[in-house]
Amino acid sequence: MTFSKAPLLAAALLISSPSFAAPELVPATMLDYGHYEKVEEVTIHGDINQNIVNLAESNLTDKDADLFVIDEISEDIDHNMLVLDVSLYNDLNDGLVKAK
Repeated sequence: MTFSKAPLLAAALLISSPSFAAPELVPATMLDYGHYEKVEEVTIHGDINQNIVNLAESNLTDKDADLFVIDEISEDIDHNMLVLDVSLYNDLNDGLVKAK
């Protein structure tokens, strides 16, 4: 029994097509070693019991940037909220980070 491999190939191409990646968390000190362009500052509000990194990553999936740094973490106890101030950056290093 023979069958066409075209549907399998089409499915494989759809699954492996490039997707937009969310920005990656980096420490602020990394910005001292290389060339980075600040794109945007974002304030994120979430549940006070939520994991900080998960909260940031889930709210930045639609942002067009390479990296993000958590600048400040604060709590609004009256509203049971966690507040993150985040800066988004584009990496201009062409894959190479050079020490100063």
